[in-house]
Amino acid sequence: MVKKIIIAALALLFVHTGFAQGEKPDFKKIEKAIKDKDSPLFYKTLLKRYNDNDTTLTTEEYRHLYFGFSFQDGYSPYGKPSVNDELRKAIDAKQTDKIIDLEKKALKEYPFNLRNLYTLAQTMEEKGNTTEAEQFNRKLLNVGKAIMSTGDGATDSTAMYVVSVDHEYDLISLLGFEFGGNQALLYVKDGPTDKMKLKKNNDNMEYMYFNVTRLFASMENIFKGKN
Repeated sequence: MVKKIIIAALALLFVHTGFAQGEKPDFKKIEKAIKDKDSPLFYKTLLKRYNDNDTTLTTEEYRHLYFGFSFQDGYSPYGKPSVNDELRKAIDAKQTDKIIDLEKKALKEYPFNLRNLYTLAQTMEEKGNTTEAEQFNRKLLNVGKAIMSTGDGATDSTAMYVVSVDHEYDLISLLGFEFGGNQALLYVKDGPTDKMKLKKNNDNMEYMYFNVTRLFASMENIFKGKN
């Protein structure tokens, strides 16, 4: 049920929210705002509200949370939660309580990981914890909305911006599509962009595009010895 609700809600946003043009993130402004302790967009302030399940967080604040994460010390563009292997085993064994515990640990490391948010919401619902399931479902939808606010993903010039390659695959799935098995890295005006092949679908979308500028910037900083 959770997955059906998520797909329906994200698909509705995808088609009807007017994000087709998209508002490309200004990373310099985002970085400045989240580092300003006097700003309402100060990262620690926003993250506390997010962790406290504040339902008044706006899409703009979610954009600062999501993209702001890529400026934090714990960010790694290809990073995985340290409990991933243990979590995979728990999922295979259908150990509900352990899955919930491990998913929460994973989200402490990567609070905007779409797959972990989805699995936690689904597992909470299966266990009957509907209130908590709704909280994580809301977070998942709002993180998805923040990503989709950057573009419709239909062309390289309207690509959706992401801070993790995993989010490309997860968003494709959450929008009701299937990855077609091929991808290509393009170097376009707006920065490095992944061109993701989709399997045949009712929307006749052949590809979905994701801008990976922040991933490349982070890797460059690592090679330069910067934080």
